[in-house]
Amino acid sequence: MMRAPTRRSVLSTGLAAGILAAPGVRAQAARRRVRFCLDWTWQSAHSAWTLAADRGFFSEAGIDVQIDRGFGSGDTMTKVAAGTYDIGFADTNLLLKFNHENPTAQLTSVFILYDASPNAAIFLKSSGITKPKDLEGRKISVTDGEGTRLLFPIFARANQLDMSKIELLSVTAQLRDTMVVQRRADATLGFLTTTALNMVGAGVPRGDIGWLQYNSWGVALYSSGLVVRKDYAERNPEAVSAFIAATIRGLRAMLADPVAAMASLKRREALIDEAIEISRNELINEVALLTANVRANGVSTVDRARFEASAAQVAEAFQIPIRPPMDFTYTDRFLPADRKII
Repeated sequence: MMRAPTRRSVLSTGLAAGILAAPGVRAQAARRRVRFCLDWTWQSAHSAWTLAADRGFFSEAGIDVQIDRGFGSGDTMTKVAAGTYDIGFADTNLLLKFNHENPTAQLTSVFILYDASPNAAIFLKSSGITKPKDLEGRKISVTDGEGTRLLFPIFARANQLDMSKIELLSVTAQLRDTMVVQRRADATLGFLTTTALNMVGAGVPRGDIGWLQYNSWGVALYSSGLVVRKDYAERNPEAVSAFIAATIRGLRAMLADPVAAMASLKRREALIDEAIEISRNELINEVALLTANVRANGVSTVDRARFEASAAQVAEAFQIPIRPPMDFTYTDRFLPADRKII
């Protein structure tokens, strides 16, 4: 015979259910929300984070991550500084200028992904451009706020270019590379890993595309990495460390299984060409990510002398009257000891 529930049985059952559910509830509640903004539209390099999300690396690290596309490094940094996002992926060379101009909302890089900057001037070889001086007298398509455009004065200064002899055509990101393919511009500025593969996707044979990578022409820059507000990092050290740890796991997974990584990316942007993105990733590995330093010592292994020398170039190009130490724009305090990714 069924018995009507008593107040005591209801309370006992509810308490027991609460005890049983508590571990899962606590685990879910413990996951801190982190809003993350990329530097650009979805591309192969971003698959380290999409794969980390899909395989549960963020959740296992105790964070719940929202990943959004970006609209240029400058735009991403502005949004992180404003508190719209907690962490951004951006060209860390721009931090010196940003921090100098925004002393009350300073950012710091906590992880450098690219050991060599893929910033470059990209062109069709038929243009006859083979060296920096050949850019004089040319039209170059650029997108305002994009990292390579903002850093171009450093490249120009290092190679003694007369900027008055170069016509910069300000266009949208969607038109920038197309301008070169259509021969409406002689060259463009961007990450060569982005632009070169965009041109391939537009039907240009890769062998017809040339570039002048900043790092090969007197500007030994580090490049893109994770940036946060300094005060956010101080208040949330566990979240920053967890995000970096999951990022490193994502990088290892991306390098071990690029096909799965691109499939993860395609779940966010159905229009990407997975074959193109795999080729893009191979180029990134070649020119920016898997340098001898990273292979030997791990990702985000930063040499202070090199960092401060390139920061001095940035300061000079932007006419910033300071020569700050590395700690002004970069810290390694949130990095794990093991940062090997291959």
